[in-house]
Amino acid sequence: MFLGSCALMGIRFKVTNPKKPGTYPKYSKDYLLHSQNGPKRNEYDVSYYQLKVTIDPQQKKVSGRVDMKAKALYRLDTLQLDAHRNLKVDSVFVNRVPVNYIRLKDAIWICLRKSMAPDSNFEVSVRYAGKPLVAKKAPWVGGMVWKKDKAGLPWCGVACETEGAYLWWPNKDLVNDEADSMDIYVTAPDQVVSVSNGIYKGNLNTVNGWKISHWHVSYPINNYNVTFYLGNYTCISDTFVSKLNGRKILMSYYVLPNHLNKAFSHFQQAKDYLHFYEKKFGAYPWPKDGYKLVESPYEGMEHQSAIAYGHKYVNDASGIDYIILHETAHEWWGNSVTADDLGDAWLQEGFATYSEALYVEETQGKEAYENYMYWQRLMIKNKRPVARPKDIRYFSYKDEDVYNKGSWLLHSLRTAIQNDTLFFGILRSFRLMHHQQQISSQDFINLVNARTTSGYDWFFRQYLYKREAPVLEYCWQGDYFYYRWLEVEKDFSKMPVELNFGGTIKRVYPNTKVQKIKIESSLGDKVGFSDHKALFGLKRNNQIPLEASE
Repeated sequence: MFLGSCALMGIRFKVTNPKKPGTYPKYSKDYLLHSQNGPKRNEYDVSYYQLKVTIDPQQKKVSGRVDMKAKALYRLDTLQLDAHRNLKVDSVFVNRVPVNYIRLKDAIWICLRKSMAPDSNFEVSVRYAGKPLVAKKAPWVGGMVWKKDKAGLPWCGVACETEGAYLWWPNKDLVNDEADSMDIYVTAPDQVVSVSNGIYKGNLNTVNGWKISHWHVSYPINNYNVTFYLGNYTCISDTFVSKLNGRKILMSYYVLPNHLNKAFSHFQQAKDYLHFYEKKFGAYPWPKDGYKLVESPYEGMEHQSAIAYGHKYVNDASGIDYIILHETAHEWWGNSVTADDLGDAWLQEGFATYSEALYVEETQGKEAYENYMYWQRLMIKNKRPVARPKDIRYFSYKDEDVYNKGSWLLHSLRTAIQNDTLFFGILRSFRLMHHQQQISSQDFINLVNARTTSGYDWFFRQYLYKREAPVLEYCWQGDYFYYRWLEVEKDFSKMPVELNFGGTIKRVYPNTKVQKIKIESSLGDKVGFSDHKALFGLKRNNQIPLEASE
């Protein structure tokens, strides 16, 4: 998910640390039942879903059947699936035998007829129907989106990263367990086209004004990325030819009729983004499933191999459509490499946001990159750490620092390492090593430490786990500039700082003790950081004790 223009409400021209930290929601027992990784969900591993769903836009209703294949990790007598209370469960089968189950708000507790031994493979089938929650502000506050196009035909979709896929289909709704593959059958009115993830396998049949479309996902996919679109779509076929390996990948653009003429030319820029991300992070992750841009009734979303596009075919002044740029980056960061807990969502949103800036650097130069980073920095709040609470489904678009400070964390790490070849090698290796895996922040920290052969725990303690940005306190006395760190973690003195005194650059390594450097009086008493190379704040304090060493 992208952050979007809503962040512009929070511009901060200086790096500041609010006195009061941000708070997190208080969770009810009902919410915790669905959102915590309880024992009845983490005792088995899902390998496959078959979702057969009927979308009724007139009734704003869904109905269908989910077949799940899984393996017991421990001895099982009860297991939990997740389904929002708006979804009525009609029946549950385990290995094709009907079983008893208990509905507890948003959970389905399935009672096995007999205990299942570890490593046992089993299947669960659930039939269900209901009216899912309607999105209040998709994609940020998610749910179903029921709209009509200008011709009065249905134009519908779903976005549920924040809330979870349990809103519209029963599943094990944890981001740390992805099915290895999936088949999706969408039954919809035959007056519209239905689109989903993966590769289109054709229509099965048309009965009484309804048709069934089959889509196959060949790769692991996280549940909130599973999606559908209904619309009066025309499909434009195109081809992406990888410069990395020469592979041809099907590109499909599903657009409404009134945008048919401009869609093909506008979407050509996606090829540039794909080439760039392949260059930086390795080959496109889903070659069998292709790459789709689907015109959606909401702004955008990184649905795997079926990106939602609702940005009205508009580029910014530099010729970039940031929705395509950002959501395409998620095919690498978020879809291929997935945080195993939304507490580490910066691994998805921060990496994708930083990828935008890297593309700007590649195509427009270093100055444009630094300007792009500057605008991201203006949105940083420093009210909560970038790493959020774990073992609870918490994600909020209002927590802008997951995006912008997450991006600045990578920018600051690049500054700390001072070796672009090494830095970009780390990013590429991280993606390739963890392709189609669910990972944590510690996995990234471990790789940084291993590749740099010097510990960077001090860096991540400061930027990832501490909410406050480092602040450099300073004062002037004659021809001497005195300085020291405030609000920093132990060993942060390893962080290089470039100070700009009227065009004269001085590199220093501050610590929490007062230090000084001699500065010619002709340079005046103004100081700033050189080219916004890392996330720091400045605070002038003429009461600093002046005992210092040069």
